[in-house]
Amino acid sequence: MKEKQSVKELQPYVVNPVVCSVKLDANEGNKDLFKDLIKDIGDDFYLNLYPDDNYTQLKEAIVNYIGCKIENISVGNGSSELLDLCVKTFVDTNELILSLDPTFSMYSIYAKIVNSRYIGAGEGNDFTINVDDVIKSIKENDPKLTIICNPNNPTGTTIKRDDVLRIVKSTDNVVIVDEAYMEFSNESVVDEIENYDNLIVVKTMSKAFSMAGIRTGYLIANEELVKTIEKVRPPYNLNSISALLATKALKQKDKMLSYVENLKVEREKIYEKLLDMGVKAYKSGANFVFFSSKVDNLAEKLIDNDVLIRKFGGKLDNYYRVTVGSPKENEAFLNAMKKIV
Repeated sequence: MKEKQSVKELQPYVVNPVVCSVKLDANEGNKDLFKDLIKDIGDDFYLNLYPDDNYTQLKEAIVNYIGCKIENISVGNGSSELLDLCVKTFVDTNELILSLDPTFSMYSIYAKIVNSRYIGAGEGNDFTINVDDVIKSIKENDPKLTIICNPNNPTGTTIKRDDVLRIVKSTDNVVIVDEAYMEFSNESVVDEIENYDNLIVVKTMSKAFSMAGIRTGYLIANEELVKTIEKVRPPYNLNSISALLATKALKQKDKMLSYVENLKVEREKIYEKLLDMGVKAYKSGANFVFFSSKVDNLAEKLIDNDVLIRKFGGKLDNYYRVTVGSPKENEAFLNAMKKIV
């Protein structure tokens, strides 16, 4: 059996199989933040039953956290599933998806799978985002779907809230704002979902809540958009254990907020110390620092020092992304960098 042509030509998203004691390659959070929740599942939980497909308790926790209505929410198996659902919902064969350049590589993969076209826009100097260029490209190309990652992955660049809304206003078609990292910044547009017919905000439990292992995400939009996406969402798409753990974590948001404030201090320390080493680092609004280095085989040399970071290729050759870990992990990374650089 042969796969369809778009899949045949697809370059998959490859997860690094290398194992190091200091793992700072995937923007994961604090391993201890909500560890105790696993012990606290409770006796009223039954594995033989399908999940509540309305995910009522989880949505109520999201309502209390975000400040929206239950009807504004759809939940999924990670924000990745919800982004994929949105592409399947709104984009047909040969229609166009527009995003930033560079940005999260999965956006172009989702586009490829449904035989749609994909372009990136807005590349400014030193990976700043030229919002006027994004809007110009939207007006010239009329994309069926625009995806804005804010703060942007892998660069950490944050677009001001007013500029994001300028992008939303520039088209009648759907604009998704992927706010996976927004808890580490202050430019969310989630409170604007009722003011725009075409705005969808996607969020995750993987980053600030440090729960990447439960693969839980959610989107917030006006009720009509949510109803449309729900037509495509498969039943029971989020398992019961993940839904329960996410619900419990959202009710303890103060833990997350404290973690985020501490992470910002560590993020600034990494940024400043990389600059002190003569490394070109970039200001970040996320839980990682993006930097460049001309040291040959830097990532491999760090692995030799038991430290794993993310390296890039193609137009981002010699660029790297390091997750902000615990103070001990960050110190191990910086010490290894000093030794190598």
